[in-house]
Amino acid sequence: MNFKKDQEDRLNRISTLDALLNKLTLFFSKRISDTITRDEIFYALYLTYHNDLGWEHPVDFWSLEVTFNEAKSKLEKFDWKTVVSTIETSENLVPKEFLVQTKVQIKSKGLIWRIHKYDADPFPSNPHAHLIESGIKLDLSNGKCYKKKLLVHTIKRKDLLRIREEASKNFNLPQLAI
Repeated sequence: MNFKKDQEDRLNRISTLDALLNKLTLFFSKRISDTITRDEIFYALYLTYHNDLGWEHPVDFWSLEVTFNEAKSKLEKFDWKTVVSTIETSENLVPKEFLVQTKVQIKSKGLIWRIHKYDADPFPSNPHAHLIESGIKLDLSNGKCYKKKLLVHTIKRKDLLRIREEASKNFNLPQLAI
């Protein structure tokens, strides 16, 4: 395949996925009778497909090949609390060398953690928190942070307890193991 054709194909796929995000945003905002943002649809799709497709980073989303009906069917079962209820922590919680695109992850000088209640992969805990932009998973029982299945960091106990306090408002958490 030549370079120009390959670039055209990629741009067409991005354009198709962009239109899909817009269409799903409209559909689910009407269905749920609440405003579901495009970012929330993006993260919902990422969380829905990341384990099945071996995604490590949200940029992998742009390789997705799915129809509107397939995506809609997957998202009809999605727990929207996962993307609407987020936990913000200090940006210093995880060493910077493990973070990617820090400027995107920071909201009011913090990291945004998302918990997917029905994650198909119960590793490292069930549930666990995602620092989506970095591909880091946080074990909510002991504060260990993993990238794929490799331990990369352990957060401080006080920080884990703060995250657990916020998370417990919407989720049943694993037993504390530290």
